[in-house]
Amino acid sequence: MKINPKVFRNLTSEPFEVQNIGDYKVSFYDMNTTSYLTQFAGRGKFAIWTSDGSKEYKVLIEMSYYEALKPFYEYDVNKIWLEFLSGAGEISKKINLYFMIPTVSLYLVVAVVAAIFFPTIMIQILLALLAIVFISNMIQTRFTSKKIKEENIKSQDKIKQVLGQDEFDQLVIAQEVHYKKYFKFEDSESETKNENIDIQDVDAETVENKTDKEKE
Repeated sequence: MKINPKVFRNLTSEPFEVQNIGDYKVSFYDMNTTSYLTQFAGRGKFAIWTSDGSKEYKVLIEMSYYEALKPFYEYDVNKIWLEFLSGAGEISKKINLYFMIPTVSLYLVVAVVAAIFFPTIMIQILLALLAIVFISNMIQTRFTSKKIKEENIKSQDKIKQVLGQDEFDQLVIAQEVHYKKYFKFEDSESETKNENIDIQDVDAETVENKTDKEKE
């Protein structure tokens, strides 16, 4: 499963930490020393997971964020997160197949039938098919997002169990404090309604196995 593969390829310096978790290797890189600081941290994205589709992951993380939320990037938590990433990849693959095979089959059958029996309106039929494909892709993306979000919530629940509710809540607060401090927000200017932690930058788009372009 590829996640931000271009960023992965550009991270060639020495990582400041490496974790070997089962068959996986997770390396951490200081975002502050890269050209990605403005692109990601400037938009409130302080931790970016990347992979080229192998069992190696590179985490680009802003250092003050890492220091403030270090327990979220320790071995036991990353083990849970890797299980989520693996599961998200499988979800994306299965849903892609469920939608792609019927859609492609329908397109081919109708195109052949139109070419043989309705050549005069061939273009109109193909345009209608393209509209169906577009709608199918929209439904597929929403369905994939929903399933991945459900798995993400399950993973966060597991992380809460590992860390304990009290420590988890403290780290949620630490995340908000870091955000306000980084952007120099006053408490009166920024109110959080977030009950969970933004531990990783992964969503339905970044787990698409078929794409090789950055989410950003």
